[in-house]
Amino acid sequence: MSSFSLFARLVFVWLCLLPASALPLAAAETYFDYREAIVWLNPMRLTGIDSETASILRKYYQQSFGGRETWEGVESIRFEGTLRMAQNELSFIAFKKKPDYCKIVLFGGNDVRIVMSYDGADAWQLNTAESTEPTAMPRLEALNFIRDAPTAGHLLYPMLPGKRIELLGRRMVSGFDCYELRVSLPNGQQITYAIDSTDYFERQQIVVNAVSGATEVTTHVQIEQVAGITTPMKSSMTVDGEIIHSVQMRSAEVNQGLVPWMFGRPSSAYVRGIVPEGAVELDEAWSSGLAGAARLGSKATNLVFETFGLSEGARGAFEASRFSSLDAATTQSIIDDIGDL
Repeated sequence: MSSFSLFARLVFVWLCLLPASALPLAAAETYFDYREAIVWLNPMRLTGIDSETASILRKYYQQSFGGRETWEGVESIRFEGTLRMAQNELSFIAFKKKPDYCKIVLFGGNDVRIVMSYDGADAWQLNTAESTEPTAMPRLEALNFIRDAPTAGHLLYPMLPGKRIELLGRRMVSGFDCYELRVSLPNGQQITYAIDSTDYFERQQIVVNAVSGATEVTTHVQIEQVAGITTPMKSSMTVDGEIIHSVQMRSAEVNQGLVPWMFGRPSSAYVRGIVPEGAVELDEAWSSGLAGAARLGSKATNLVFETFGLSEGARGAFEASRFSSLDAATTQSIIDDIGDL
């Protein structure tokens, strides 16, 4: 991410990237319709997978997701956390809803927000210091974001047409003996997972950033169970062995009443505490899940909208320091740190 200053205009990730036409083409610069492809698929079916890989995945599904029954009870996940660099930190909140809705909000000083979102068809972004109107993500940044949007990552749905899961062998990750599994997506993108050979939790994930070409290694330092689902609560990301940042989740909650409209571009008004035009059919779960019995338009629900569901406002992370070391890879890799869920 580009530099931040509290005394001049904020320049965000997408403003420091080269124009899309000037960027080198990624090996797989195409999207595929994940939602349509999985509609009839069992997320844990292993027919046709070689026996050793199938055995690992079966145990991974049971240990990390509580099996299919538990996983089917999870519809959405809300995360709150802090991104820490050597001398800087910022707060964020992220939302995921099955199958591939994803939204991240970074909190800045003076009520500034950076919003990045994907609604299953449209990847968009908003810098509230620059504009009230969201714009499309540059194509390569969108390629990263869409890759990481599916709830629970890509070891689910092994029968997805065009997907391939390969067992590469075993290796040590932070003292844990792990199976190394490489997932090749229908568009050619690849994600490598390290799965603990004892408890079958994910210990590490490796991806190639489509914008920078850097290999990003995200290692999970702290793992907890949330509603029976294994959730990375603290992770660190390295590039070429250098620690770029760490992410500490303050909370992770399931089934908080998230509804599809909040991931689309019209929801950009939502970060300003205004319900977007046309989004009048709020699910009852949204109203009750985030604001108790309060009705839409009440003081309580306005607070929910203004803070994106936070029980408290952003902790002023931007106001504590100036951000001189953030770069595009750092911002994009926030998704990698929460991409498993």
